[in-house]
Amino acid sequence: MKRSALVTGASEGIGYAFAARLAAEGYVVTGVARNEGNLKKLTGELGGEHSYIVADLTTTAGQDKIVKAISERHFDLLVNNAGIAATGKFAEIPLKRHLEVLTLNCEAVVTLSHAYLNSARAGDALINVSSALALMPMPLMGLYSATKAFVTSLSESLWYYQKKRGVYVMGLCPGITSTRFNEHSGAGSQETPKIMTQTPEELVDAAMKALKRRKKPTVISGAVNNVFAFISRVRSRRGVINMMGQMVE
Repeated sequence: MKRSALVTGASEGIGYAFAARLAAEGYVVTGVARNEGNLKKLTGELGGEHSYIVADLTTTAGQDKIVKAISERHFDLLVNNAGIAATGKFAEIPLKRHLEVLTLNCEAVVTLSHAYLNSARAGDALINVSSALALMPMPLMGLYSATKAFVTSLSESLWYYQKKRGVYVMGLCPGITSTRFNEHSGAGSQETPKIMTQTPEELVDAAMKALKRRKKPTVISGAVNNVFAFISRVRSRRGVINMMGQMVE
């Protein structure tokens, strides 16, 4: 039987790349997102055996819909990729937007991870897409950084407990990736040096290699991001925060 995968945030960017790569590797993919048009495009490109679910994971109804799907069908892999950010000075961003970020980046990840791990079997895997900013707080993206620190810490704890039953949990930490993330977060289209930027496909390639090895609880993608992660460990927290703040001033 073919393996199956559920990918949230599959309508574009990293989620889209995950869905395409998993389909190429023989998984039957179910994509999840709010944008039905993009999901139709995705499944059309992948072929007839793949499917999608339209759900807004910032809502309880959307989360419940995916929990129901997980309870009704076995998935060999869940990729919790859906996530959003709000860029700007914390107090100037509407509270409603902050709560949407918190709900999608944390509550939805907890809800779907809990449902998935309750029915997971030996050999299954859960990938929670976090961020390199989990390790390096970004002052103009303070809540986003905090939510991703939460996701990384949670994933590491789950990795420890789930490995005893043969279920692999990965916290995937991308850095700057060539997607529409900045546009969606309100940061606009900012040029970044190519050496610091990965394509979604490069990120997914790193994740798939780590998935096959099933060893690391946290996977930091890209040499530059690993250098920054090393700096975050050896510098004082004050030094790291000042460094990140100066990058966006």
